[in-house]
Amino acid sequence: MEQAERLQPDAMSWFQLGEANSNSDRSADAIAAYEKAIALDPHYDLAMFNLGGVHWNNGDLIEAARVWRQAIEKFPDHTLAEEVRKILPLLMP
Repeated sequence: MEQAERLQPDAMSWFQLGEANSNSDRSADAIAAYEKAIALDPHYDLAMFNLGGVHWNNGDLIEAARVWRQAIEKFPDHTLAEEVRKILPLLMP
């Protein structure tokens, strides 16, 4: 947190904080960190896909679908886009 807030407040630091929080079952903190990374760098593709994944893991399927749709629209050729395209129809009938 100190690195992301003070030492090196860039998108990558916030992304790494999102990863750490996600891996520590602190999903609200992970969501906030990924959102900050995306705000600092709107082209941070992995942050956007991971943000959708945190919502998915929380059971918030509507928000996961919303974020993933944006990610696919913005990054249609990303390696995770095809995987997400397979999941989206299962989220929203």
